[in-house]
Amino acid sequence: MSEGVQGIRPPQRRGLTEQVADSIRQAIFSGSFGLGDHLNEADIADRLQVSRGPVREALVQLKQEGIVTMKWHRGAHIMQLSATDVRELSSLRTLLEVFAIREAASAATTSDLDLMSGVLTAMSKAVDDQSDFDMIQLDAQFHDHLYRAAHHERLWNAWSSIRSQVMLSLLVKRHTSNEYYRHRVIAEHRELFDVISSRDADACEEAIREHLSGTYDRLIVTFESSGEAHAIAGQPGG
Repeated sequence: MSEGVQGIRPPQRRGLTEQVADSIRQAIFSGSFGLGDHLNEADIADRLQVSRGPVREALVQLKQEGIVTMKWHRGAHIMQLSATDVRELSSLRTLLEVFAIREAASAATTSDLDLMSGVLTAMSKAVDDQSDFDMIQLDAQFHDHLYRAAHHERLWNAWSSIRSQVMLSLLVKRHTSNEYYRHRVIAEHRELFDVISSRDADACEEAIREHLSGTYDRLIVTFESSGEAHAIAGQPGG
């Protein structure tokens, strides 16, 4: 047993791999790549000035997050979302988030509410000055705090497993709906904050169901009408 334990080597490049994964993820979410684009290991390694090993490991991590696909002889590509993907993501996220907000209604601390309020303040400041990508990041951060406010570690882990895919869907939604996106997203999250603060679990559930339905219903219709996987064209702020 002792020999086996001694034979385990620590992941020497974990820190670098995480940094590379962060860089690639950021590039995807900022619109530097389009959905379905090929991710060339050598090119990314050259741009980041690292060896190909950490890039390969980072791509495997992003595959586990569900935003990169990897096939033999075809390499890595950014995930393309289909109508089925969006329906599955919507239904799973709704189940998780209904539970999260009902728990948060009773478990949220003053600190939790302050963090959510801080995101709303940042959204208000970003409405005219920042890109839609910045607003999408703030959107995801608000929901991060909502899940944390439930004080349920396994629920947080479940959310973390789909968070990157949620970010992709939010980016696609931004490009399929331009109906006053920034102002609408602030109003919807303000309502979520208010019902959590009210501690009314039933009102919380109603609000989150309405919020997520509005987020995904139009997107699913767009996918079904096109009959194809959707790709982001251009920058999120365009």
